[in-house]
Amino acid sequence: MNLQASIEIADQEIVDFKKLVTFLTIYHGQVAIPKFKVAKHKLYLKALNNFCVKEISNAHLIATLYHSLLEVGEKE
Repeated sequence: MNLQASIEIADQEIVDFKKLVTFLTIYHGQVAIPKFKVAKHKLYLKALNNFCVKEISNAHLIATLYHSLLEVGEKE
């Protein structure tokens, strides 16, 4: 194989790699990143919901505790 043929093959590979990079850039921008954002958004909302449920549960427990303390104070 001569040097000219090697250069032509390398040039074609460069063109092919540029096409691949362009394809991957478009794919990430239009498919992968939006899909990733949706998945992370769902996980964030689920975590936030779990946090809210725990806060409501804790508030209920505190209210129950204070109510029982008031009842103990009234009995004395």
